[in-house]
Amino acid sequence: MIGKILGKRYQVVEKIGDGGTAFVFKGMDNLLNRHVTVKVLRPEYVSDLDFVRRFRREAQAAASLSHPNIVSIYDVGEEDGIRYIVMEYIQGQSLKELIDDLGRLPIRMAVDYACQIAHALSKAHKHGIIHRDIKPHNILIGEDGRLKVTDFGIAQAVTASTVTYSDAFLGSVHYFSPEQASGGQTDEKSDIYSLGIVLYEMMTGKVPYSGDSPVSVALKHIQEPFPKPREINAQIPLPVERIIRKAVEKNPENRYVSAREMSGELSNYLNGRENLAAEQALASKIEQTENQGLNKKRSLQPIHKAAIIAALLMIALLVVGLLMLREYWIVPDVEVPAVEGELLSQAASILSEAGLAHRVADQVVSDIVPSGHVISQSPAAGRVVKEGREIELVLSIGPDLVEVEDVVGKMVREATLLLEGQGFEVEVLERHSEEVSGTVIAQNPGRGHRISRGSTVTLNVSIGGRPFPVRDLRGLNLEDAKKWLELFGLELGFVAEDSSNTFAAGQVIDQVPAAGELVQAGASVDLTISKGPGQPGLQRHEIRIPTEDIPIGEEVTVIVRDASGERTEKFRSTGAQIITFGLGSGEVEVRWQNNVEIRNFP
Repeated sequence: MIGKILGKRYQVVEKIGDGGTAFVFKGMDNLLNRHVTVKVLRPEYVSDLDFVRRFRREAQAAASLSHPNIVSIYDVGEEDGIRYIVMEYIQGQSLKELIDDLGRLPIRMAVDYACQIAHALSKAHKHGIIHRDIKPHNILIGEDGRLKVTDFGIAQAVTASTVTYSDAFLGSVHYFSPEQASGGQTDEKSDIYSLGIVLYEMMTGKVPYSGDSPVSVALKHIQEPFPKPREINAQIPLPVERIIRKAVEKNPENRYVSAREMSGELSNYLNGRENLAAEQALASKIEQTENQGLNKKRSLQPIHKAAIIAALLMIALLVVGLLMLREYWIVPDVEVPAVEGELLSQAASILSEAGLAHRVADQVVSDIVPSGHVISQSPAAGRVVKEGREIELVLSIGPDLVEVEDVVGKMVREATLLLEGQGFEVEVLERHSEEVSGTVIAQNPGRGHRISRGSTVTLNVSIGGRPFPVRDLRGLNLEDAKKWLELFGLELGFVAEDSSNTFAAGQVIDQVPAAGELVQAGASVDLTISKGPGQPGLQRHEIRIPTEDIPIGEEVTVIVRDASGERTEKFRSTGAQIITFGLGSGEVEVRWQNNVEIRNFP
């Protein structure tokens, strides 16, 4: 596959992955000059026509998703029996590689990553698209730290096909929901279950169930209780453990109602650290006290142990009650800081330092505010609210991008109207070219680029070939002159004949444009061809035309008729005029106002 060009534009550069459904390659889009990811389906799927139809339908549906946490799909195609998807190339590593490198992720990093994945799932579920294969392998981390979920649509096509569990699916079955593992109906809550497994793995460095085969792992998802995360990593806060356990409930009805609800709880944790820390400290104190009690002599009577436990529970309830009273009755006022224009993570940090929580209320298109930044906040900056108040944020998902129309080869007027109709500004640059004058020979950005409305598209428009000086054709015969004109793309214009004592018959004696004048390809050149020597040269004459009787400034018309034919000259009277004319003899007719005078010469 390396070096192969798909769809006449996507060149396969190197292999970067190998999944259960596809081989993954890094490619180059030769048309747009950018790197892309090319996923080529494995042969066992290509031969399944039902799968291919589902695959194409699901991939096209996924291509409609536009979200900062979802990998964009650019193209879907088939060539020489090869089914492929072209998608956004992410420079970075997968979440699975990061977990393998670090073992366990820092608590806040893991929660933030889970929150980003939940945002992506919420967007997809809103459009009726279920992922069905959420796992760290399908989550990419860009160099800017942003997560991107990939492979939307592929999993649905796969699970809809007749597929038996095999080693190729061992990586996926660790994250299957019980309903997936049992072959039942899957929906948004299956993705929520898988996200809970991913958060568990980020916190603990391992998956909850393991086995010798995919079937044994699938059965554990269905039958075995879910392991407690804090028994593996005691640093996991109790609120985060509750989020994990709610996401991975065996019964879908007991899970989060939506990915958006789960992302809300994850966001609340990230932005309400003080109360949660107090709750965690209380739980740790209770656990420490219980352990100290167990280390005492085993001779304590059961009634004494029960009394101690009851007392500890009473203390715990009292502390929690006091905290709740403080939460609701003694809440200090804080001023809402300004976070509009800030990146979401920075806005969250600013609000958290002020003692406030936040919630992403909506994500909208913006040509001004960069993607992932806050467009507006409610309550507004400067308002005084109670500590712990949730500030609603509206995020930008970037500009409304429009694919640029291909106008190369069109006339500049048509091209300008098309691009302006798409909402773009048009800049025209004139260039010399062999193309017809007025034709668009290049554009920037080119076809396929997606840019925001109001952006400028630059058109290079032909103004014909570069001018060059015409050579002196005098002395050439007509055929040689024609060949030279054809060689330089010039047209032969009007051909006249005249006598010449200098040039032999058939030779060029005159040309228009004259030698040295600048012309462009396509211009015509008129030639005068010699007829050979003519009659002896005729004498030239002069005549003085007195105009004393003609008013100064009066227009005077002089018509000369001689051996060279008839010609007319006009001038304004200034008192006396000398007109040079003639070869041989003839007459001069002078007109002004209503007066006519005819004179013969010589």
